[in-house]
Amino acid sequence: MRNRTAYKWSVFICTAFVVLMVGGSLVFNNIFDGEIPQTTLKYDESGNLIGGAPFKPSLDFPFGTDRNGYDMFFKVLQGAQYTLGAAILISIISFLISFVFGIAGGFRNSRSKYVTQTILTSFYFIPQSIIAYNVLYPLLWETSAGFQTTFTERVIWQIVTLALITVPTTAILISNETREILQKEFILSARVLGGSKFFLFRKHLLPHLKMRLFIIFPKIIIQALLIIAHLGFFTLFFGGTDVCYEPFCDPPKPFVQEWAGMMAMNYKDLFNASWIFMVPMLFFSLTILSLNGITKGLEGLSTSEKRKKGIFLETDREERYVSDSKDTANLFRLISKS
Repeated sequence: MRNRTAYKWSVFICTAFVVLMVGGSLVFNNIFDGEIPQTTLKYDESGNLIGGAPFKPSLDFPFGTDRNGYDMFFKVLQGAQYTLGAAILISIISFLISFVFGIAGGFRNSRSKYVTQTILTSFYFIPQSIIAYNVLYPLLWETSAGFQTTFTERVIWQIVTLALITVPTTAILISNETREILQKEFILSARVLGGSKFFLFRKHLLPHLKMRLFIIFPKIIIQALLIIAHLGFFTLFFGGTDVCYEPFCDPPKPFVQEWAGMMAMNYKDLFNASWIFMVPMLFFSLTILSLNGITKGLEGLSTSEKRKKGIFLETDREERYVSDSKDTANLFRLISKS
């Protein structure tokens, strides 16, 4: 019972963190117009200059500021909707496509299954970030003639592309889970009795697969976040990379305050003003840990539920055995008396 309570609290707290980050970002950007507080110079009560940006973490600036004086916490809050929102959308699209192909693959028993699974399994060993970089580079890297697409178009194509890249590994995972459940005795019995594939899916497969699907979904989000982060360090930022080709230009930069872009742009400050890099890294890490916490909590709940059912089943068997033994004993007594 204690373990189940701990697992439930783990899922609740970790989910609350992710929801608060996404919800807070949407409120900040849409209701408060995403205005980030800026402090370039700081004065004392007498009006004397006591410092300039960047300000390290303190009571006035709990997470510090960047070199332009923008508060790091509000920068992270502004970018949460792009990083987490994109990862969630990528995961939903990838999950829906993988679910269809995974279920279909789990029901198949043919030679083509081996070939298909072998090809798709290769995606476990090919870094998905490399595939994403090569596919998305022409779309996200600004040429000297500028972009031929709008920011919204680039975001849509990037989300769809990353979703398709994560489909093979997820589809294989769902397919294996499906195939394992279909080997259970009650499924084989239902097949012998003439149950159709749709009947097996609706009545037997889905109830047993449901919890596994909830466990898989946070893993897809983590996968999407890692690919976005890797692309950021490859200077392919979310929604496109703003590149200047004139003399004395700034280095390539992102169009929005997205976490991967913030980390990639500021990793050089790690030894001078480390908080500029570490603050987005902190929230990125906390998000990954929260998603892992959700996964572990759901796995724990699933395991404890199976054990609970097993105990009840065993208890029921014992009670029936004792009851049958008593009935048999009574029967022998009646026979002996007669």
